[in-house]
This record gives sequence, structure tokens and C-alpha cells, in this order.
Amino acid sequence: MTTTTATGSRKRLYYGWVIVIVVALAGFTQTAGTFSALSVFLKPMTDEFGWSRTVFTGATTVGTIAGAFVSLIVGRYLDRLGGRWFLTGGLFFLGGTFILMAFVQNLWQFYALQVVDRVVTMGIIGLTLQVIVPKWFVVKRGRAVALAGVGGMVGSTVTPLYLQFVIGAADWRIASAVAGGVVWVISILPVVLLLRRQPEDLGLRPDGLTVEEAAQEMENQARRRSHSAAREEISYTVAQVVRFPSFYLLVVAFSVLFMVGPGLVLHLIPYLKDKGIDPQQGVLILSLWSGAGAVGALVTGFLTDRFGPRWLGALAFVLMGAGFALLLAVDSVATGVLWAIFMGTVGGAIFNTLYQVIFADYYGRESLGKIRGVVWPVQMLSNSLGPLIAAIAYDALGTYSPVYAGFAVLMVLCGGLMFLAKPPR
Repeated sequence: MTTTTATGSRKRLYYGWVIVIVVALAGFTQTAGTFSALSVFLKPMTDEFGWSRTVFTGATTVGTIAGAFVSLIVGRYLDRLGGRWFLTGGLFFLGGTFILMAFVQNLWQFYALQVVDRVVTMGIIGLTLQVIVPKWFVVKRGRAVALAGVGGMVGSTVTPLYLQFVIGAADWRIASAVAGGVVWVISILPVVLLLRRQPEDLGLRPDGLTVEEAAQEMENQARRRSHSAAREEISYTVAQVVRFPSFYLLVVAFSVLFMVGPGLVLHLIPYLKDKGIDPQQGVLILSLWSGAGAVGALVTGFLTDRFGPRWLGALAFVLMGAGFALLLAVDSVATGVLWAIFMGTVGGAIFNTLYQVIFADYYGRESLGKIRGVVWPVQMLSNSLGPLIAAIAYDALGTYSPVYAGFAVLMVLCGGLMFLAKPPR
């Protein structure tokens, strides 16, 4: 954005905000490969082919585990090479897998395509999107990450809606091909033309501030924050980070989060149908949940710049536990809407803002890709387990309620871990 200095001279638009827009577009189209979109395909595909929900979910589990190993390699090179070509290749293959899925005739073809889908969605695109924006901002990191995350939240709102519309108007095969085309058309060209590695490559500094301006902003931030010190440009190596207790507390808390979140999203529409809510209305509830997440992410972005991520994160985990408990009481569209607003706001805060900010805040920008490359495989493995656990519970018990009650307890416990994860001094 354009700013005016104390001398009255106007500064040019900081290129970091262009990066935010590009990341938002990529996040929007990436949602085609996430569980919020795949949940729309679950029932029509299992009905057509006669697969169980465990068999369908097993494809995403295998692909996510494979993506965990790929992310180990990607993370090692992100800091040095940047995300432009990782994102370009990932988005190309993501769009291609959905176009090819329109021609699936048997189980092995579905599994092959889902492995590629999950590898590029989580192992490449998901990891890369987490690293890009925090490298361009320090003082305004919270709000920048939140604005970039709006793309993903809008995608999680819009993508299931248009996919459900196409399925209703035609069938799931046409919807799959449309999803692939949207990925190719919207995000690949901006990534190729506009994405850059970090501000120093363009002769800039984070936030577009001079050294003196950055120091003044950090001093102002320190006065505003009541529970934590202001952000400082201190970067740790992976070898240093693994010595901090906070690192392990954060990894455990967010790994559990990445288990329960997908375990909810992929099975939400079938769960609501079991509660007597029509799938069309279920998609609207899912989309409202995602839309509320955009609001939660934006508000939390500004709050994080003021108060820091630790206290907000602990509170968000506890509230998410309450959201799982409230889900058990949902039995109508009205209660589903109220739940979606509450859970979406909390989920957007923790998934789209706090999670992406806290590792950069605690451990710095310079080795962020390598640090993420160590953390992300663990979280992808847990990501693969959540939907599978929920599917097995449903096939065995005929209900999702016990596993969602367990998820509620886990979220509250993770709130305690977040509270104990103090930043390194």
C-alpha cells in the first residue's frame, strides 16, 4: 500500500502486497484439492461405484502420507529457490488430476489420481503457501498472512457451492473437470509472472520499511502488546530450533489440529445428512463455515499484531473444542448455521492466521522453509489420520458422534500446550 513519510514524500506500493494477492489467488484454487471440496464428491462417487467411506477416504490417506515425504524435499529448497516454480508445477498437476478424474472408471485410477492430488495439494502447494508471505513481513505479518489466507477461505466457501451446483445440474464428472479448469485459469499465470522469493531480492526490506522505520514500529508494537514482546528480526537455524521446548509443544498442538480439522471437513456433509439435513443445505452450512473463517482470519490478523499469537492461540484451541461439542447438538439447518458461524470464525483464526504466524514469529524468516519442512511432514501424517479415523468409526459404529466428542477433548488439551509454548528469548 502507498504510504506518506514524515517529510511528506510518497512511497511506492510495497511489492509484498502484490505477493499477498498472488498467494490469495493460489490459495483460492488450491481448495479444489482440499477436504472441503472432496467432501462434495464423497457421496455421489461412493454411490456410483459402491465404495465404502473408508475406501474413499483411504485414497486421500495414502496420498497425504506420500505428500509428507515430498514435503521433506521441498522444505529444504524453499528458502533458497523461493516458491514460484514449486507453486507453478503444483497448480498445473492439481488442475490436471481433476480433469483426469472426470474419466475415472475403477478404484485404482481414483487412488492414483488422489495420490497425485494430495501430494501436490499438501506436500507442495500447502507447504509453499505457508512460507511465502511471512518472509515479506515482520511488523505487519499478522494482517498480511490473514489477508493472503482470505483467498483460501473464500475458495473453501465458493468451491463446494459451485461443485455442488454442477453436480446437481450435470454430474460429478463434469464438476471435477470444471474444478481442474478453474485451477489452471485463475492462478498459474499470476504465480509465474509476479511471485518473488523475498524482499531482499528486489532491494527491499520487510514491510517496505527502512531500518529506522522498522525500529520505531517495533518500539510502538512493544508498547501496545501487553502479554508478549514485539517481533524482532531474529532468525534461528533448524539445529537451534529443535532445542527449544516451545518447538515440540507447537508441533504436537498443531499436529493434533491437523488431524481433527480434516476429520471434520471431509465428513461434515455426510454427518449433517445423518442428522436429517439435506446435502444441498449441508453444502451451504459448509460454505458458511468457510466464509465465517475469512472473518475470523482477518480479525485475528490484526489482533495478532497487537497481542501476539500465543494467548490468542490457546484461546482458539479451547473454543474449537467447544465447537466440536456443539456440533453434537446440531439437528437442524438453523442450529447448523449457528454452529458454522461460531466454528468457522474460530477455525479461520487458528488455521489461516495463528498457525502461519507463530513459527515465523518465534523462529524468524531466514530458515522458515527448512523449519516448515521439518514440521509439515509430521502434520501431514496426522492430517491423513483424521478423516480415516472418522470413516472407520462411522463404518464400525454407524455414527460420527464418539470420535467428534474425542476431538473436542483433544482441542482443549492442545489449548494448554499452546499456553505453555513460550517464545524463545
